[in-house]
Amino acid sequence: MIHRHTYKTQALCSIALGALAIALPGTAQAQEAPAASENQPAGTIVVTARNRAESIQEVPMSITALSDETMEKKSVEGMSDIARFTPGLSFENYSSGFQVPVIRAQAQTSVTALETNVATFYDGIYMPRSWSVDMGVAALDRVEVVKGPQSARYGRNAFAGAVNFIAYKATTEGGFTAEGEVTAGIYDRYDASVKAKLPISDQFGLAATYNHSEFDGTWKNSNPWADAGVSPGTNGRIGGWNNDSWSVSAIARPTDGMVIEASYSEFDIERESNPNADYEEASGQLNCGAIRASGNPSLMCGEVPGTGSRANVDPRSYGAWTSTQIARIHAAYEFAPHWNASYLFGRVTGDVSIGNMTVSDPSNCVTSCVFQNAPVGEIDYDSHEWRVDYDGSSFDFAFGGFISKGDDDYNFNLVYAPPLSEGQPVVPFTENATLNLTLTNTTTTTLVRSVFGETQWTSPSGNLRLGAEGRYSWTDLSVLNNRNGMGYADTFRAFTPRFTAEFDASADTLLYASAARGTKAGGFNATAASDTQRTYGEESNWTYEVGAKNTLMGGRLTFNAALFYTDWSDIQINSADTYANDPNAVNIVLNLGSATVYGAEFDTAFYPDEHWSFDANFSYAHGEYSDETVDARFSRTVSPCDGIVCTPDGSVGGNQIERTPRAKGSFGAQWQTELPWDNGSFFLRGDVSWQDKMYTTPANEATIPSRTLFNARSGISFGNFDLSIWARNVFDKKYVSNAYVVLLPSGNSYQLFYGERRTMGLTLKAKY
Repeated sequence: MIHRHTYKTQALCSIALGALAIALPGTAQAQEAPAASENQPAGTIVVTARNRAESIQEVPMSITALSDETMEKKSVEGMSDIARFTPGLSFENYSSGFQVPVIRAQAQTSVTALETNVATFYDGIYMPRSWSVDMGVAALDRVEVVKGPQSARYGRNAFAGAVNFIAYKATTEGGFTAEGEVTAGIYDRYDASVKAKLPISDQFGLAATYNHSEFDGTWKNSNPWADAGVSPGTNGRIGGWNNDSWSVSAIARPTDGMVIEASYSEFDIERESNPNADYEEASGQLNCGAIRASGNPSLMCGEVPGTGSRANVDPRSYGAWTSTQIARIHAAYEFAPHWNASYLFGRVTGDVSIGNMTVSDPSNCVTSCVFQNAPVGEIDYDSHEWRVDYDGSSFDFAFGGFISKGDDDYNFNLVYAPPLSEGQPVVPFTENATLNLTLTNTTTTTLVRSVFGETQWTSPSGNLRLGAEGRYSWTDLSVLNNRNGMGYADTFRAFTPRFTAEFDASADTLLYASAARGTKAGGFNATAASDTQRTYGEESNWTYEVGAKNTLMGGRLTFNAALFYTDWSDIQINSADTYANDPNAVNIVLNLGSATVYGAEFDTAFYPDEHWSFDANFSYAHGEYSDETVDARFSRTVSPCDGIVCTPDGSVGGNQIERTPRAKGSFGAQWQTELPWDNGSFFLRGDVSWQDKMYTTPANEATIPSRTLFNARSGISFGNFDLSIWARNVFDKKYVSNAYVVLLPSGNSYQLFYGERRTMGLTLKAKY
């Protein structure tokens, strides 16, 4: 059951100060090695994208890894920041209820879909719902983003790629280590965290983390009741949060060749509604398209309206209240030379309640204020994976099986509450609702079973390697419509191969090529009027990639490049229900088109001397719908298209895929030097990121402008202490981050979400 946190500032201060006092006197999975420090060449970063520890420069795929130190220096706080510094990755957050990573322009048409185009993992455990994928980076060793289909290796929904969060966990190596950290910043920003590892012996170790973060938001809320204090951080501002997370882990090596890990993590998130503005056809706020019953234009063309200086959000829109728990057990045993068997168990549970407003002017909802209460529900998933690996001198192979079963309760409600007035208590809208209209109330049960295998041959010279992977999956999906008791079930089968070729052109250059198939399961239209449209099929793609990884100048320079082409089929697109009594009233999902994506990714890092370091990346992804593709939202009986802006038959062929930029990039520079006391050092760093414009819908009628953001950080280290001052969005850029567009015959609306404005603060860290 979701409930609001009570503030714990005094207690957390005591915890953090205690951790600092401890420090005054003075890796990830079992097979993983630690990531490189900020000043080591990028080639020394160790990743586990292929279920084994290896240098990122040895992996024949496009992969970005951000270590915990790199994320700290770049002031990374969540998935949006990870996307800023990862070529080929963008991220959309619709008030935390629907969070959608996009890799290589393969944006899903429906942001509310239960299945996504990018698979997200926490230490190898699949995170089944979009509201659980952005949990912060406070207790991570690193983040790995793998681009291109990974269905053969990762399975479910790694359609366009995968993101894996590698947690801070127990070890049996070294001695006791602990860190305590306190951050204070503008707009009531306050963070406190502790983490510690205790290797008790070479056979057993423990670790634990705790993190608290609270913030009031960067946008002024102009709503007359903005100071009511209903949302988690509200004190006249919007976009704040009040979050807690903690974890415990243990590792045991009971005998030679055996390792067992166990961990438990919990994330309790209270995040306010994102600052936003709503533009509606009914209010005459749109500027193009057909004139319909309202007498107003039905679409928005050109650049979306700017942000102004403040947002107007009803304080009863409490945003996102989520709680996610992850239990994990991993066991591995080397039962013979070159042979290893492993087992991975995961359990993910959680509950969610999202509450946002749906009207354009929340201070003037005349008779009723309408709130969207969705998603609301719970998840409960278990997974098991068995794997056997053989590592030979010229021939490697692995095989195994996977099974996962879970339930998802999903509610989508419209809640009506009276307008706010003087003397009326301001409470969450669910507490004084006059009407609760349930649009969707379903329970989805998913059973995934798969068998997989992979092999690699190495030439006698050792410089040529050929590999093949494959996974065959059965996804049994059933949906129960709790409103009418009707249920639907089907099985989706998929074979997802991947082929690779690697060639060491020199000791410093790796060339590679790959071909891979990705799939995403189909699903059900529980509200469809006809059995013929009750089920929609899976999506699939074939992606072809060539690349080069170069480590030069004795490791002081790395330069990596990849070219790719994707053929994307059977795209799941929102459609009108043509068999319903009112075919324009309800959206269903059908496989209505295809697309092609081609592009390039580059990343480089340069360490000219002991003082300077530079890093940069750039990506370009040209995603275009094929000629036969139709978005039926534009072809309803009462179409918003006038034949000029878009075609009334719903054709979107030749248009750019929506909600993803074609180009993006970043550049970072750091200078540092040693200080003449107590092993001290000083650094100064700046990072800039840019992304191109993007379209809001497949019709390409409205665009979100390009944006450039700057971060800066400077710090000093002495003894056991680090002190840094930082600023995010240094120049206080006000920008629209993304848009949620609802297209209905009764009236279209464009909800624009605003990005975080400038924040500044101080962080003090103590280490032991």
